[in-house]
Amino acid sequence: MNRESEHPSRDELLVMAYVDDELVPEQRELLEQRLTQEPELLRQVTAYQKLEVLARHNAPPEPTDLEWERILSSPTHQAGTRTGWTLLCTGLIGLFALGCIATLQADLDALTKALILAPLFGFSVLLSIRFRDRQRLLPYDPYTEVKR
Repeated sequence: MNRESEHPSRDELLVMAYVDDELVPEQRELLEQRLTQEPELLRQVTAYQKLEVLARHNAPPEPTDLEWERILSSPTHQAGTRTGWTLLCTGLIGLFALGCIATLQADLDALTKALILAPLFGFSVLLSIRFRDRQRLLPYDPYTEVKR
């Protein structure tokens, strides 16, 4: 809200309506076009989304929330999750390494080796880009400060 006056600006009202999904499709489209060009407006949308999420978060817990909390805090669930991720990551890294070694040692021409290795390295590149992009989007994620 503007500090100079007690009334929200036109843009603030528009952002609030956008976050509450109260805009007609034409207004929504125009605002979304502006969001790609006006970082400050995008920050306002993010701030209002965070407020909405925090308001929902401060509501009393529902039975499913309580059950999820019990499940996630159980030692069996925590150990199983850690073990599962460790095995999955170790296996994928091992398969990647073995695939590279086997391909490089194989009696194949260079083109065939390149065609076999290209998808392995391509997957690695895409995965690393996805992680980087996710990190860049975190400041705009209204759920980062919410604990389920």
